[in-house]
Amino acid sequence: MRLSCRTWLLRVAALSALAWALSCEDQLIQTATRPAESAGVGGGSPSLSELACDGEPPAAELPPGAAFGEGEELASSPLVGTIYGAQEGPGLSITARDTFRVHVNGVLIAASESARAPLFVPLSLLPGENVIAVSVHAATGTPAALLHLDELERSHGSGSDWKLSTAPEGDWTALGYDDSSWAAARELGSAGDLPGCDPEAAFPSSTAARWIGPALGTRGPIALRKVIRIEPIGFGEGTTGGAGAKPVLVSSWTELESLARSDEPAVLLLAEGVYDFRRQGSEVQDIEVCPSTCSEEPEKTFYEVLTGDATCERPLVGATRNHRVLQFGSNKTLVGLGRGAALPGVNMDLNAIENVIIRNLALYDLNPNVHEAGDAFTLTQASRVWIDHTTVQRISDAFADVHSGTSGVTFSYGHFDGRNEAECGGRERWACTITDAEVTMHHCRFDEVRARAPLATGSRARAHLFNNVFSNISDWAVGAACEGQVRLEASVFENADAATRRSDCSDATGRGLLLAVPDSNLYRDESDVHLGGNGEPADDVFEPPYDYAPERASDALPQVISRAGAGGPWALPLARE
Repeated sequence: MRLSCRTWLLRVAALSALAWALSCEDQLIQTATRPAESAGVGGGSPSLSELACDGEPPAAELPPGAAFGEGEELASSPLVGTIYGAQEGPGLSITARDTFRVHVNGVLIAASESARAPLFVPLSLLPGENVIAVSVHAATGTPAALLHLDELERSHGSGSDWKLSTAPEGDWTALGYDDSSWAAARELGSAGDLPGCDPEAAFPSSTAARWIGPALGTRGPIALRKVIRIEPIGFGEGTTGGAGAKPVLVSSWTELESLARSDEPAVLLLAEGVYDFRRQGSEVQDIEVCPSTCSEEPEKTFYEVLTGDATCERPLVGATRNHRVLQFGSNKTLVGLGRGAALPGVNMDLNAIENVIIRNLALYDLNPNVHEAGDAFTLTQASRVWIDHTTVQRISDAFADVHSGTSGVTFSYGHFDGRNEAECGGRERWACTITDAEVTMHHCRFDEVRARAPLATGSRARAHLFNNVFSNISDWAVGAACEGQVRLEASVFENADAATRRSDCSDATGRGLLLAVPDSNLYRDESDVHLGGNGEPADDVFEPPYDYAPERASDALPQVISRAGAGGPWALPLARE
């Protein structure tokens, strides 16, 4: 016969069986929404009243004791913003029984001595390792906390993957602290399970966060700790940028250019906003361009800067270009904070460098009215580069040109938007070319382009594409040429004239090789067209030399649509004159 939990507790009191007590406690936790039963027997066994939040909030104090941050003053941090509220951008939502302090990477960024009051902190995390450390104190009953962190790529809810200590030692709020001896936090109920404690508007209604804390009946403050790592996967794995350098908030072109080019490791931060560093006045460059007629729109003229031995059938006409080139030294991190930093007219030039991270930036309006007048990203003989959560639109040349000798590159969560009224057909003609280089692209969105999204060309080209979305492609999306190799998997094609193309080179170099991993890609709107062969390409190509776990294409689609680009789900419109 199955006995009630209360009967179990009576037997616990009679027999002093610890295992039975723990079993009952778990049952009590699972039924936290039911009215509290009696306090039990045996001189104060814990009951549901430990988690009740009925009535007026108690008079409360911040978690006492130096180990829990008593005596510390709130510190200013560039990672904490001020210009948006809960659910409007990346940040941390927290509520507790009753008071709490929040440290990020060893810095006290928030505190609340208003019992049970939810708090939202606009917060940006940096690439690499981040530590969220929280101390909680309840005036009566068991301390507990509910936390929800929104980050660009995903959300993190509190749960048993958080670590807990009732007697923390050392600098437990800092990076590098060894919390292996700490216990796993106990899950005490979902959001909504503790009437009077649960937040309202400060928390997303769909949060997966759980109330966490120690065993019921625990008194005194507690320490909670969670390590969140933001790292690249793919060929760019191991890229650390300027990790270890003190972050510097920059606002002027002179400062940004100087620090980015320096020989010293650096972490450069741009506050959320628009930074129009384009040349003005006498700095604007006068150029001559070749006018040509669009074949599909005879009434439309486009303009192109002549390169190499190219000639023009018409008289050249005058034009201007006003972009800036941001050159990088090795060991740099450049991050836009909050919902992203916008840099109209800036080309990122990574030439013969290594170990660079670029994140949460929008690059657009780079000489958009002429062709061949600057890329968004130019990589030449670079190694270990991670470009993450970037938005690119209205670029004169390519979104990204990755040149020969470049290795160890990952593009992730990029939104490459090809809409440009100055282009023939109103679309970017060549989105990205990978020449004799190693590149991973995952969770990227190519939209409104004609072709090369991307093209891998040259016998040393290796392009691994997974969980990407290709929409509104007027020619072909993914290409392999001149013995270049492409591995394509778990991606979505929508409204594409052709999903793939394999081609030879004019110098008789062999055809490009392309493997569309069978039964992994999703073709919509009659996009299942493959040029240069019969059916979905199944060539023998490279095996990725790293671990990765692609989602199903159908699952990746909403993730990419929501999360790709600067600002992720909270992307701001690109400001134009």
